[in-house]
Amino acid sequence: MKTLIQKSRLVWGRLALASMLLLAMPLAALHAQEAETKPVAVISVSPIKKILADTQYLADAAGQSDFGRMAAIMSSPFTQGIDKTRPIGVVVMTNGQEFSPLAFIPVTDMDSLLLIIKEQFGPAQDMGNDVKMLPTPMPVFVKQSGDWAFVAMDMDKLSNVPAAPADLLKTLPTDYDFAVQLYPGNVPEIYQSIMVSQMKAGVELSLEQEPDETDEEFAARKEQINAQLNDINRLFTEISDLTIGWNVDASQQATYIDVKYTAVEGSQLAEQLALNTNLTTEFSGFNKKGAAFNLIGSQKTPPEEAEKLAKQIDDAREQAIRQLETDGELEGEELESAKKVVDLMIDTLVQTIRTGSMDLGMMVDLDGGKAVVLAGMHVADGKRVEDGFKELMKLLESEKNVPEVKWDAESYQAVRFHVMEIPMDDAPPEAKEILGAKPTLVVGIADKSVYFSFGNDSVARLKKAIDDSVAGTATPLNKMMEMNISLLPILTLAEKHDKKNAAALNAAVEALSAGNDQILLKSEVNGLEARGRFMIQEGVIKAFGAGMAAQNAARDFDQEEAPAF
Repeated sequence: MKTLIQKSRLVWGRLALASMLLLAMPLAALHAQEAETKPVAVISVSPIKKILADTQYLADAAGQSDFGRMAAIMSSPFTQGIDKTRPIGVVVMTNGQEFSPLAFIPVTDMDSLLLIIKEQFGPAQDMGNDVKMLPTPMPVFVKQSGDWAFVAMDMDKLSNVPAAPADLLKTLPTDYDFAVQLYPGNVPEIYQSIMVSQMKAGVELSLEQEPDETDEEFAARKEQINAQLNDINRLFTEISDLTIGWNVDASQQATYIDVKYTAVEGSQLAEQLALNTNLTTEFSGFNKKGAAFNLIGSQKTPPEEAEKLAKQIDDAREQAIRQLETDGELEGEELESAKKVVDLMIDTLVQTIRTGSMDLGMMVDLDGGKAVVLAGMHVADGKRVEDGFKELMKLLESEKNVPEVKWDAESYQAVRFHVMEIPMDDAPPEAKEILGAKPTLVVGIADKSVYFSFGNDSVARLKKAIDDSVAGTATPLNKMMEMNISLLPILTLAEKHDKKNAAALNAAVEALSAGNDQILLKSEVNGLEARGRFMIQEGVIKAFGAGMAAQNAARDFDQEEAPAF
């Protein structure tokens, strides 16, 4: 414990020292020559009118329209004097030595805006040159220029304000309700060095050798972590801008969060993005419109990055095997089989990563209340996966109720099927109805791909997915990855079997419509820009609101009907 406290003090001591350096550095700027100023961060808030409209849209979708109207009423006193049709922004600039934040608010009546502040903190003090100091806990200075109010922590920063500050936000106010855009490459090098060095120091102090970890393994783990920390430097040199934004889009009937970045032209990251602009998949048949769950992805990785990742995974091999040995749960032939399974799994993963290609498709289909899971993916060596599966089944031979595998039960489209029938004798009736009286587990092996299916009519469904994939071999993808969850089939199935929450489920299903019931996650590349998007469609919000309202109503009804004692 004493050692841990000492380490904590060292970590916090280093962070405190870094903080003092960061605070002291702006003093050097007093004697520095004028340097070119660059943006480090931009914060954008779309016009208040749009935010209130979007709030009302979400409230209506959730069946809580009064909440949206209440938000508009409650915000009104705090937005007096603000132009609700123009955006609000904050820009943090740097001259290479200090940071200068500047906020700007569109105004229609500056006196009304200052009155709000006066009611909260007291009257503003006139500092001359149209600058006023606000009596906030930390001094804040404000100046009106044209129809904008500019706010800064340093009065000198208000001497030369931009004539059209909204231009600094570019398209952020129209793209997002709220957004933050960072420019890592504009962070002064000395600050970059401090951030990275303090992160390294903190990690090194917190690293401890595991009881069962050899000196060589501990050294390798430290080297691996340091290599990952060194990659942080690429954030400053290879990314020109990084944006995080949230938006409500009534035209798309959805709300979403974006994380996107633009790579520096000619950088290693730009080359990696270029590899992922014209992607294809060989597993398009493993996606189905209306399925409860869909996942499809394809990605190319440069050789040096693939090798780095492969090495990190390969380094974990000895530790995983040693863990099996020290657990003491397995011994003799069972232990050797378990080691082989780990070896073969890691070998397969490492070799596949080294190909520099990832390609997979997967779906969970609940059509007609019958469940089936289907998946297919590219591997470097299908035979090695097969060997691993055989070793796994050998390991499970001593377990009770493990069904027999029919090896090479069937061959289809150059894919060999290994089949297991899963016993359902003791399963509840609902499980038998959903999965079938004798659900089948299929592992399909091909030269450079593996397949998996489980559930109702899984052999026939796997064949169809393979057929659809062969028909669409090298199907173009306009994204690196897309995953979607459709609530309608999930809630429809739950409604049929869950009588305890019948009211909430019935209301949720009635509120949903096919095609507008999805939660989506996408990753795509467009030139030098990569974007990840997490989206919730309007139907999901409607279902959640309707379900909660029905559940609350049912609870209130039960309380009213309950006898009084």
